[in-house]
Amino acid sequence: MTQPHAVVLSGTGRYSDPWHPFPETSARIAAILREMGLSAEVVPTTPTAVAGLGELHLLVVDAGGGNAVDGPDPAWADAYARLEALLAGGVPLLGVHAGANTFTDLPAYRAALGGRWVPGLSFHPERGEATWHAIGHHPIVAGLETITSHDDERYSALEVAPGGTALLTHVEEGITHLSGWAREDRRGRAVYDSLGHYGPSYDAPDRAELLRREVAWLLAP
Repeated sequence: MTQPHAVVLSGTGRYSDPWHPFPETSARIAAILREMGLSAEVVPTTPTAVAGLGELHLLVVDAGGGNAVDGPDPAWADAYARLEALLAGGVPLLGVHAGANTFTDLPAYRAALGGRWVPGLSFHPERGEATWHAIGHHPIVAGLETITSHDDERYSALEVAPGGTALLTHVEEGITHLSGWAREDRRGRAVYDSLGHYGPSYDAPDRAELLRREVAWLLAP
């Protein structure tokens, strides 16, 4: 049996930002994937690297930069085409944390992920100990009640497209916010997971288990 190959797109350049240590978080994600038996490669978000992506079984997006992107960049034309081809071909997609605020100039990515961070509307409280509530009976959260992290951010007021399955919520100032979801349609499977601000976030057993469950579902027949 062929070992599943995963690529973790790690934010740099156009798709980086001052707040997230993408090399650190991408390395932690890749380590968990390897523990699961996958071949995992961290690839920087540069036009050449993205355009050169080969065959893969899982695409993880750990990048950001959406607030600073004001339109398509011609230098990215081949890279955008490659990402569009992967998504159209049904490669499972996992967007983590700031992955809701990246590739904002690529409509196919937003459509596949099923939601986004909206500048000026979306927000998060101060980073710290956080708890999310698992909802529903989707295989990713089946049997779970809460996900707790000793140090993370709780993304709030995200824009979510219809058609997904809610996985996680949290409550901020009496308002319930959707924090994670799964989608399955003609394009294939996708998950958005808002956790994982920085490397130590993945030290939380609950958080690591959630990631493993997401990957298992995305790769399931």
